Amino acid sequence: MSQGTDPKKIRQEILRLTRDYSRITHAAQRSGDDSARSPFTPDETVVPYAGRVFTEDEVEAAVSSALDFWLTLGPEGESFEQELASFLGVKHTLLVNSGSSANLLALTALTSPKIPEKRRLRTGDEVITCAAGFPTTVAPILQNGLVPVFIDNDPVTGNARVEQLEMAFQDGKTRAVMMAHTLGNPFDLGAVLSFCRKHDLWLIEDNCDSLGSTYSMPVAKAKELGFTENSPGIPSDGIHITRYTGTWGGLSTQSFYPPHHMTMGEGG
Repeated sequence: MSQGTDPKKIRQEILRLTRDYSRITHAAQRSGDDSARSPFTPDETVVPYAGRVFTEDEVEAAVSSALDFWLTLGPEGESFEQELASFLGVKHTLLVNSGSSANLLALTALTSPKIPEKRRLRTGDEVITCAAGFPTTVAPILQNGLVPVFIDNDPVTGNARVEQLEMAFQDGKTRAVMMAHTLGNPFDLGAVLSFCRKHDLWLIEDNCDSLGSTYSMPVAKAKELGFTENSPGIPSDGIHITRYTGTWGGLSTQSFYPPHHMTMGEGG
């Protein structure tokens, strides 16, 4: 049915048809809906490298933004920043084009003249990180003229062997720790935070692989490190403080590339 030249009605019709199209075409991408999936045929069926789970709501939102021709951060992005901050229980979030860029911005921010001189990172300072991890965790260290100091990974968890932190520390040279939580499995935040507190170091959590993961530590230990409350929505057991990964360090980063827990296509 023609909507004439009324932009509002044309838009409504486009979005209605978009929902209908997505509901029919993308039924297999609905969470828990296996009935619409085609049987797997060897050498024919495409196996995506990341699970795509979405409904017509996401498709409609994407088309709606395209109709407005928002090419940079717009209302949807600003709303996402606010909702993510609320979910994590942090004051601020900043949406960028990727988790890689988020890592670069997080570490570069610590080189700013606005950081007190005693804590500011400078060329030649050392940053402890994992020997086997994401290149995008190490690249910002090099890009800022800093020196990565590597510690081994535990072959079972994939995370840092925290017992090597003290061996990697050099007084007057080591200024920060930057490492990722591996595949949703948090590294030993209790040990890392205690180490950073002892030596007055920055901790940058690369949480690009672990959005929604949690870490618990005894209440007394958490309070000693400056944490007194659980993250929003996490009930208290009276024994532990439990918070989302990405809310323990001085700064943290997320990624919304397709292989991660939640995707925006790109983004971080």
